[in-house]
Amino acid sequence: MPKLINLGCKLNQYEGFCLLKKYAEIPEFVIVNTCCVTKEAEYKSLKKFRAALRKFPERTIIATGCACKIHPEKYSRANMVIDNVVRNQLIKDVFPEPDRARFFLKIEDGCNGECTYCIVSKVRKKIESKPFDCVGKEIRWALAHGYKELVLVGANLGLYGIDMGGKLTDLLRFLHGLPNLPRIRLSSIEPRFVTPELIAHLKDLPVCRHFHIPLQSADDRILLKMGRDYDVGYLTRTIDLITTNFEDVSIGADIIVGFPGEDDENFLSTYRFIESNPLTHLHVFSYSPRPQTAAYNLGDPVKSNAKKERLGQLKDLIHDKYYKFRRGLAGKVFEIITEVKGNIVSGLTDNYIRVYVAGRHEKNRLLAVRITEVTGDKTLGEVVDFGF
Repeated sequence: MPKLINLGCKLNQYEGFCLLKKYAEIPEFVIVNTCCVTKEAEYKSLKKFRAALRKFPERTIIATGCACKIHPEKYSRANMVIDNVVRNQLIKDVFPEPDRARFFLKIEDGCNGECTYCIVSKVRKKIESKPFDCVGKEIRWALAHGYKELVLVGANLGLYGIDMGGKLTDLLRFLHGLPNLPRIRLSSIEPRFVTPELIAHLKDLPVCRHFHIPLQSADDRILLKMGRDYDVGYLTRTIDLITTNFEDVSIGADIIVGFPGEDDENFLSTYRFIESNPLTHLHVFSYSPRPQTAAYNLGDPVKSNAKKERLGQLKDLIHDKYYKFRRGLAGKVFEIITEVKGNIVSGLTDNYIRVYVAGRHEKNRLLAVRITEVTGDKTLGEVVDFGF
């Protein structure tokens, strides 16, 4: 089996596992699947690539992924560089076999957004949606291999179908007609696609009560500079739409701190929004200029110590909010899909809480657990039904 070094988002993870399956019979391959969404991700990708060159001098090093697209010269020492477009063709009919409880299912690639900070639409330009019959076939394959959760992934999930004259809700309607569906999770969905129509279709499915929304900021002036197509009022209505339709729902968000021009007052608007709304998870990033983006020429004027302080404030805030959210679930019963590391057994609930349980259990089992104890760092539960 080749060696896979997988970096980046869930979409990248899927593509990396597909390449691993594609080249399963060529053990001398080392695949480095890179990411460039932030400066840190690009740095980590290059570091992993250079480490692979040193550690496996006798093996064939393959570099692929978005960082290769933006800076191909940095990966010129690879034996083979696979462009994203070529990679998509190579893995078109490949079903990955990730060693995890959840199956990431790529349904879409590409983004036509004009966000001024984002490199994704530059390195993943072409929008391609997976046809219904291919999605159905892959779902049947995943079910036959014992996966009990499907995570729908894409570069911009809400754009699914526009290249075929359709939309994401058409696919959800198709999924509703499939037998024996496992639970379905959306990886990430832009605010403008969270509509009453989407919510209605999701409620017809065994959908996970977990939404991850790339907010990026909650200040109108910064949102405008970022090229986002909504304001804070729209974000408030979006969150209200979710919480009024799903009980015990968890809502995560991406937030960028230190975007050019963000002052203390702009940041405070974002902080107050997160504080006053029922958000439970955050991915917080410090802004880093991405070449080829509209914001690149604005430089990086916000001082690094200010970014670091804002990052810390948001992390502390969401830690407290997540703790309070979990405490409110004590005594309730949820299903988890078991993951086993050594003697430690845990699993994610549909609303994205990792629950730890005592005893010995096989991996990838569906267990009903009651939450019994919540600490600052852990959620503990007891098994009440062994499921299947």
